[in-house]
Amino acid sequence: MNIKEEKLEEAKQELREYRDNIKYIEEKQNDAEELRIRITNTSSKLSGMPSGKGDNPDKAPFEESLDKIHQIEVDCNEKLKELLIKKFVVENKIEQLEQPYKSILYLKYIRGINLYKVSEELNYSYRHIKNLHQEAIEKYASL
Repeated sequence: MNIKEEKLEEAKQELREYRDNIKYIEEKQNDAEELRIRITNTSSKLSGMPSGKGDNPDKAPFEESLDKIHQIEVDCNEKLKELLIKKFVVENKIEQLEQPYKSILYLKYIRGINLYKVSEELNYSYRHIKNLHQEAIEKYASL
């Protein structure tokens, strides 16, 4: 694989990771919220009842669950910081491109729209958008 092909693969990987990381963060945030709701609902039903001990003898199960939520949020925030840096890099590179390359990469990777729908939105044929997408990746890789 020559240097140009390597740069193209790196660019494709960077763009794919951008979208995957956003989905990952959203799922982690959803997990934390679901756990928080479950704990709140359970604690309101159990208030006033004697509580047993969980894995940690110094903490009640409710406190352990809150610790788990906190750890999920800490992990999510760390991943979010990494993502924000990558997000800035990717979006900055896309912004440097001229149209229609900028729109194609934005719609495909930032908005998550497939190339067929991108072609409809930009009012070009699918084949033309597919060719422009390849050119856009090459221009992105050269930045």
